[in-house]
Amino acid sequence: VTTETAPTPWNPDTHLLAIGIKGYDIKRNKRPAANLVFLIDVSGSMRSANKLPLLVSSLKLLANELTADDRVSMVVYAGAAGVVLEPTRGDQTAAITEALDKLRAGGSTAGGAGLRLAYATAEMARIEGGINRVILATDGDFNVGMASVDAIKEMIEAKREGGIQLTALGFCAGNYNEALMEQIADVGNGSYAYIDSLKEGHKVLVQEMASTLFT
Repeated sequence: VTTETAPTPWNPDTHLLAIGIKGYDIKRNKRPAANLVFLIDVSGSMRSANKLPLLVSSLKLLANELTADDRVSMVVYAGAAGVVLEPTRGDQTAAITEALDKLRAGGSTAGGAGLRLAYATAEMARIEGGINRVILATDGDFNVGMASVDAIKEMIEAKREGGIQLTALGFCAGNYNEALMEQIADVGNGSYAYIDSLKEGHKVLVQEMASTLFT
């Protein structure tokens, strides 16, 4: 159990108390097979070294942990959205790495179109009884596409009810974007992680892989 208190922003006479309780974890060898769709932001805002290049290096670490029972797909979005890796067995590390190495940043951000395509790809490769999860990796810029944050959250909630969950990874996101990423991860029955170094990427995607995927 962890606790944290802070003054209430709207009432100086009171405090807020946050209580965190650790959920149960599973051993790596007990993790169900995973159908993962990497939804990767390749818009112009991702050009800096601590964004897309760090994202690629971090996802390579995760790729090395997957097995033949897992499935990996990749969808990218910038001015438009597209599939850059069709559902591929998790032990095909070379093919996954090659797709990651080809990613380049540029264009505006069609986040809504990317989400819709990622969910369609996840449906196509669905593993019954397994983990079916979209992993959104971005700096949080959803400026083009869906009408509102509420529309995004409603879609993620509906897909969650259908058995496809969402995890969000933020790469050098600003305060507003980080709050948005956390909200959509909560709605998607997933976790949100802020990654600002390869060490943090290793922690989230390798050391804590089971809990990152099986929330």
